[in-house]
Amino acid sequence: MTEFAPDSIPFLITRPAGKADNLLATLDESGIAYLYQPLITTAQVSLKAQDQQLLQQADILIFVSVSAVNSLQSQCDAAVLQAPLFAVGQTTALALQRWLAREVTVPIDQRSEGLLQLPQLQQVAGKQVVVVRGNAGRELIKQSLVARGAVVRYVQSYKRLPLPLDGALLCQQWQLAGIRCIVATSNEILQQLFSLVSSAHHHWLQQCDWILVSPRMQDSAVALGIAAEHITLADNANDSALLAAISQLKRKYQ
Repeated sequence: MTEFAPDSIPFLITRPAGKADNLLATLDESGIAYLYQPLITTAQVSLKAQDQQLLQQADILIFVSVSAVNSLQSQCDAAVLQAPLFAVGQTTALALQRWLAREVTVPIDQRSEGLLQLPQLQQVAGKQVVVVRGNAGRELIKQSLVARGAVVRYVQSYKRLPLPLDGALLCQQWQLAGIRCIVATSNEILQQLFSLVSSAHHHWLQQCDWILVSPRMQDSAVALGIAAEHITLADNANDSALLAAISQLKRKYQ
């Protein structure tokens, strides 16, 4: 069992700015020490005329993040969005409800896998499905719905950008702080960590514990050289699931 000095900070939180506030506040209330370092930011992408048409003609609308909702809201008339609404996570669903004042279907398992298990998305042959997302990701949703006979199109309302960070300096700070566990909520963040930190320090990353949020992320982590025994899968990407996984590891470290 690993022992930490009283002033060590075993957890590194990498959730993007604006998405980590509730988790960080809960960690503060729980007396759990952490460092917070977002790695990516978002910027709005202007909708094209074709995007507006796709949104208007959709039979099903799927939103994958709060950023997808907020970036669309600022440039799209709510009257265009008449199709049934689906959100991958509860926070995204709440953002949609505030904007459109309509029912939003959200899975209990707030991941792509959970969304795809919803009964409303089983019989979709011939349906026009639009996934509102950033510049990449959520390919599993498209692949699975296409396999069920749906016609799936993406509308990109925002893009994710890596923050200009000094990876060598950050890695040194993390090591000095006693970071033992890294919390990453997307494959993009996971990959960005390994890009940011020089290959000479990849061994340190590989020896850390990791809290990830999906089996697909676990596969990516293993491919990066992280042993399965160093990986804890949170039940999903919401704050309560992340807190439960962090609390579990905190007990182990003590």
